[in-house]
Amino acid sequence: MSHHDEHGPRVLKHPLISRLFHWGLILGFLPAAITGFFVWLKPFGDDMQNLIMQIHIVGASILTISCILYTIFALDRVVAFTRRIFSWNDNDVKWLMVCGGYPQKMLLGKTIPVAPMGKMNSGQKQMGIMMFFGGIILIVTGWALYAFLPVAPKAVMYWFDMFHLVIGVILGLAVFAHIFLGIYNWGEFLCMFGDGTQTVEEAEHHNPVWVANEIEPVKGGQTTVPGQHQAG
Repeated sequence: MSHHDEHGPRVLKHPLISRLFHWGLILGFLPAAITGFFVWLKPFGDDMQNLIMQIHIVGASILTISCILYTIFALDRVVAFTRRIFSWNDNDVKWLMVCGGYPQKMLLGKTIPVAPMGKMNSGQKQMGIMMFFGGIILIVTGWALYAFLPVAPKAVMYWFDMFHLVIGVILGLAVFAHIFLGIYNWGEFLCMFGDGTQTVEEAEHHNPVWVANEIEPVKGGQTTVPGQHQAG
């Protein structure tokens, strides 16, 4: 059951620049990930495989440019995001022990108590760490393979290729799971790919620690985050 409600005071959770970056990830990483599986498995003939490789390169280009621009124009948010994904406490352990209550809810139709979360839950933090390190490795190894494969030492390119493949498969599967859960939490999905806001009631349901400690009322019935230019 979605807790998204169009009525009541709202909080800005994802500013425009973060939403644009997420669109860049969707338009860049997804095509690169999907075509990457076909590049790996090689199920088609030469012409189709060449086309798939071209799409893979275009997706990788969009992903790389999005990451560079976001780092340049939203460095404070990158720093805040990094701080959040590496900030763990006992509640994160408790949340992970029950997987956020999602298996119980989706498979058994049972709602169980879940440890209160900040702006990011423990699963999102895990995903953030994977994307942070995995994304850097994918970008570096991918462009190295593209630019230096004919001239670089074969042993180096072999390990670059293996890292690119293994991490690409892991991140690809993780991202598809992330998309599924994002759609399942429809209010969260609308928040990221809509105007970036959600009701305080919904935010309190998913992120009570964040609501209690970081947001404050402003004029017009909406809410904001203290020093929100620094929020992740």
